[in-house]
Amino acid sequence: MPIAAHTTGAHSTLDIMAGIAILLWALASVSALLSWLTRLSRRYRRRTADHRQSHTGLGRRQRHRRPSGDADPGHAEHARATTTAVEHDITRRNDPPPASGIPPRTTDESCTAAPGPPALPRARYSPETLEPLAQSLDTSHRLAIAEARVAETLAGLASDRWLVERYVLVAGHRIPFLVLGDTGVLIICALTGPPAWDELRLPAQVAEHVASALPGYTGPMHVGLCRPLAPPGIEPRWWCRPGEPGAWVMGREWLTPWIEHFEPGHGLGATDLKRLRQLANAKPGPVARVPDVVPDLD
Repeated sequence: MPIAAHTTGAHSTLDIMAGIAILLWALASVSALLSWLTRLSRRYRRRTADHRQSHTGLGRRQRHRRPSGDADPGHAEHARATTTAVEHDITRRNDPPPASGIPPRTTDESCTAAPGPPALPRARYSPETLEPLAQSLDTSHRLAIAEARVAETLAGLASDRWLVERYVLVAGHRIPFLVLGDTGVLIICALTGPPAWDELRLPAQVAEHVASALPGYTGPMHVGLCRPLAPPGIEPRWWCRPGEPGAWVMGREWLTPWIEHFEPGHGLGATDLKRLRQLANAKPGPVARVPDVVPDLD
């Protein structure tokens, strides 16, 4: 009995140890299987992401690809593809040449310009160098303000009786304001100060070119110089030197009364103005050249 008991206990201990070993082996197998499944899942997700990215890049390349020349322009899809290809071709055509050292633009490039180099902190030229051009710029700024005020006044004229055109090019001269209507043809210039004698002569000479551009016109031709920056009270007055052409000089508040005080009857009627607007519509014609912005007064 004691021997039998010892044998039975020994077999029971071996069974327990074997069971524990089998359990540990099973746990290790399950752990290895889970680890393998995890690695396989990660590899699958990575391949799926790469596959999607490659398809996205392929779609972009297909959208930017130029269609063949025999594409049907009447088909909606072909029309959209043609439009995309033309826009892409324009972008390529505007790219700098490779030898210039400037990197070409890409289709994904933002329209916002890249910041340039910082401004130079120190002065490179003396005030004496900049002063002459600064005076010209100041004169230009004040002249722009004066012409804007004249334009505001002329905008009050009735459109069925008057045609107001700005910056008209005639014989190489740029006319600030050309007004046509009941009382004839009027050439109007804005001044920032009292006129010089040469400024009185030049608009009259330009008026002769305007008359030449209206063959058969027998109405009057008037020249006016307006001073919109001057204090109110400058009534219209004729200025000239003996033997030379002159011009009317007035303030802004007198501009409209001056235009309408001339005798009507020989100017342009409403039908003439309507026809002139129709004929002046944009259409193919001669190329406009650089105007004589600083005409020779001698």
